[in-house]
Amino acid sequence: ELPDRSVDFRTDRRALHQILINLAGNAIKFTETGHVRLRLTVVPVEAGRSGIEFVVQDTGPGISAEEQGVLFEAFVQGRAARLRGGEGTGLGLHLSRKLAELLGGELICRSTPGKGSTFVLRLREI
Repeated sequence: ELPDRSVDFRTDRRALHQILINLAGNAIKFTETGHVRLRLTVVPVEAGRSGIEFVVQDTGPGISAEEQGVLFEAFVQGRAARLRGGEGTGLGLHLSRKLAELLGGELICRSTPGKGSTFVLRLREI
């Protein structure tokens, strides 16, 4: 039996939808073998308040530390995108981070070349 870890949460559904579509779409696009996982978790944020984390994890090519430093800038494409013929405009992650910030949250990336990437969208309880 799962514990009851509910949280009251309000957000702009269109913005949240766009962020999740961008993250999941990128994970699927760049993962040729292995898996893409999506997870939603209730997490403590501060005393008496919770938040939620949407985690998109893949076993794609991964992203170098250097590329991670500019990943959320406008019109920047990582090496994997360039190798695939420059698919996209390099705006998806930039816009996703801006939307996350407008929702009062954050979007971060953890990645290891050759082992995949994890993108975490954290939003706070309202």
